[in-house]
Amino acid sequence: MSEGQQRPAPEQGSAANKAVVRSFVEAWNTQDFERFDRLMAPDAVLHVGGGTIPCDPAATRRIAEEWTNAFPDWSFECLALIAEGDKVVAHLPYSGTQQHDLPSVKATGRSCTVDEIVIFRLSDGVIAEAWEVYDEAGMWRQLGLQQLP
Repeated sequence: MSEGQQRPAPEQGSAANKAVVRSFVEAWNTQDFERFDRLMAPDAVLHVGGGTIPCDPAATRRIAEEWTNAFPDWSFECLALIAEGDKVVAHLPYSGTQQHDLPSVKATGRSCTVDEIVIFRLSDGVIAEAWEVYDEAGMWRQLGLQQLP
């Protein structure tokens, strides 16, 4: 920060970070995946299911396209955003009907509603890292799978 500039109040930074996460959710819900270029860091990563995967804009776009192709009516509901420091915790249950195949799961034609919590870490106004926890077993059960993929 250069001399003479004031550091934003913590609540201003929190509000700005929450706005980025809201925009990210809206991009998914409207399938405006080009918006990820403005919302995701080029070296962003996602921690999910015990692993870490790239979630830079292009990787996030591929993930979003795969899931919204399989679930054309996919929608997140943003139930809560809690911000502190550089992190935003989001309660984001999602729902949709699987009308097309996923790589390891044939289309079921069934709907599901899945509870999800994501912790986003922001840096320089973009998403740099995220930790995702969702009810994967419940999702597969609602889709009628007897064995998890």
